[in-house]
Amino acid sequence: MQTLRLNPYLLPHKGLRYLFGKVSLLAGNVDQQSPEEVLKLKELSHELFYLLEQHAHVEDHVILPDLEKRCPGSTQENQEEHEYLESLIARLEYLVNELSVQSSSRQFFDYFLDLSEFHSKYTAHMIFEERSVLGMIWENYTDEELIHQHHRIVSSFSPEKILRWFKYIIPALAPTERIMALGGLKANAPQAFFDQLMSVVKTEMDSASYLSLMESLEEQATA
Repeated sequence: MQTLRLNPYLLPHKGLRYLFGKVSLLAGNVDQQSPEEVLKLKELSHELFYLLEQHAHVEDHVILPDLEKRCPGSTQENQEEHEYLESLIARLEYLVNELSVQSSSRQFFDYFLDLSEFHSKYTAHMIFEERSVLGMIWENYTDEELIHQHHRIVSSFSPEKILRWFKYIIPALAPTERIMALGGLKANAPQAFFDQLMSVVKTEMDSASYLSLMESLEEQATA
């Protein structure tokens, strides 16, 4: 079986797809008379917007500038899409901030529709990056250069940011991808931080999948 090369979009895009699904579901079935559910919708929406902003920051300050140096003019379309998507996020932030138990059903439905429309546009944007931009990256980088860039990105993350990202990334990955993503952290991160990370991940996984993950990590550590 052919092994894909290091993909800088794999982890964040899978995590974002997973979180988009959670927010979209809640936006559609929220109990509009429940203060707790409305608050949950607002908090989860803002978590999505935060991670979208963080992902755009990595792309705009690391991935795209690096690629532009190697392929001048190749990133303009992607950068323009980022600006457009950021304007849509600002609109969604305004809409969700206005929601409360006093809001009309129309306000909730408008947010649901605008979020759904944005979800479709952002998915198309991710697919463009995964099919077009990723191809250019693989054509112009060696495996060693991809690994170096990956370490640059990860090393710039605070522990808090890693926790927020991996909460949604790990459940969205295939079992082998989960081991790939967590194996290095288990081997090199302080045990207290790794334990905290896994307790966060556990809240988003079913018990059988989580147990299988922990067993696989232990097997890797003792191999």
